[in-house]
Amino acid sequence: MLLFFNGTIHTMDDQHPSPEAVLVGNDGRIHWAGSLSQAESRISGDVSRVDLGGRTLIPGFNDAHVHVQWLGLMLTLMVNATITNAPDIPAVVSLYREKASKLPPGTWITGGGYNENFLPEKRHPTRYDLDQASTEHPVTLTHTSGHTAVANSKALELAGITRDTPDPQGGHIVRDEHGEATGVLEETAMQLVFHLIPEITEDQMAQAIKAAIQHQLSHGITAATDPMSSPFHIRVYRQLEEAGELRIRINLMAERRSGDEVYPLPEKFVSDWLRVDTVKFFADGGLTSGGAAIRQPYKELGTHGLLFYETEQMADLMWEAHEAGFRIGTHANGDTALDQVIGVYEAITARKSDPRIRHRIEHLALPDPEHLARCAQIGVMAATQTVFLPAMGATYRRYLPDYYVPRAYGVRDMLDAGVDVALSTDAPVVPDDNPFIGLKAAVDRLDHEGKPLAGHQAITMQEALYAYTMAGAILSGDEDRFGSITPGKWADLAVLSADPLTTPVENLLSIKVDQTYVGGKLMYERGEAFV
Repeated sequence: MLLFFNGTIHTMDDQHPSPEAVLVGNDGRIHWAGSLSQAESRISGDVSRVDLGGRTLIPGFNDAHVHVQWLGLMLTLMVNATITNAPDIPAVVSLYREKASKLPPGTWITGGGYNENFLPEKRHPTRYDLDQASTEHPVTLTHTSGHTAVANSKALELAGITRDTPDPQGGHIVRDEHGEATGVLEETAMQLVFHLIPEITEDQMAQAIKAAIQHQLSHGITAATDPMSSPFHIRVYRQLEEAGELRIRINLMAERRSGDEVYPLPEKFVSDWLRVDTVKFFADGGLTSGGAAIRQPYKELGTHGLLFYETEQMADLMWEAHEAGFRIGTHANGDTALDQVIGVYEAITARKSDPRIRHRIEHLALPDPEHLARCAQIGVMAATQTVFLPAMGATYRRYLPDYYVPRAYGVRDMLDAGVDVALSTDAPVVPDDNPFIGLKAAVDRLDHEGKPLAGHQAITMQEALYAYTMAGAILSGDEDRFGSITPGKWADLAVLSADPLTTPVENLLSIKVDQTYVGGKLMYERGEAFV
């Protein structure tokens, strides 16, 4: 047994708000949350005592929308071109040139993480930049948003992309003033090149997932939703689960479509470590890339973004999933996309309503009051990202029409409307998935320059902590299993160096995760090596 005591304990459970102690049984579940004396009286057999020494115990963080496998690839196989590694375009080129020097000609080189708004050049790299790294290796560089990529000339050649290649549905091939492809590919146009990249092996993917999970444990993350899982990814996750190698609890969203290919519904699967009963749709593109479908045109671009589906096609595929009892999670940012998605959700719910099956919207970046009222009416939930404010505030100020700024990632309005909201990172879309960055941004709403962005949308730290723990479990359908320090639930816990509820918001990033427990087992301790 484990006994936690002598510290601040935030349970995220109103029935056990501030206990003196938490007792964890040998079954990995919480047995008691209350007074220390009563906890002591419930001890049977050996017990390990964890003296918090004034530190803070919380439920483990739940990153409700994070690309675990992509994050793992960035940690293992891909070129990491985030701003900390590559502060300008020549540095990006240098990283790729170094990688190319170690690989035979013809080998694909992939990487990502750049954001043109943080580069001094204030532009996307082009095919000609990447050609400086290699013209003998096909090269791709994915934007931090995941909605734009750059290909070098070799990759474009292999893909057959010329000045005469038409834009695919839902995508755009960026061209120069002479009509030649610059190498910049937006949204579904990326698949023209990506489908040529050899699939990594199952073992490589497994190692990447495990690397990402260990990284997440260091941040106190004990549960995560991986929101874009192909049949290949699901197969690898199932193998890891069967082998007992998942160390946090994973909720997978199975892709319904990749390019023109529509995947069949996956086999439902729920265990203590892995859940596969949600399917993923994309309604529009990314807000940072100008792909989100909005009514008013983007500044500078003059465009309105992209819708990925005809409404009838979306409704047919969603109905198939809904009728089969799957949850649906739909990437929808702009108000035009939200009109479409919420309308389809309303229609399929009216045909067959099951209160146990609630659908969700990923990002919900620019909802208006009517959108939120409609979501609340049919129980639609939201996984949103306040972490985007410091990571991408420059992009929003540059491209987003002023009309939208007051409601960008408006968590205050979402909560006030009665929508269940979970916070998340969408990593590696952001360069740092530390939960305290998202918590801080939810409370102070500051961008990377320290300027408030829709400051009236701020929420309290108590609300933010709930959104980063219990709310994530609600969104995945796991509210009875974890997410709060409640007797009967799994003992998925994080020990923090200080209390986020009393730490001044400007000092939140100084808080460290000292320990992470999953199922009552110590999975991470600061300063110690865990494998």
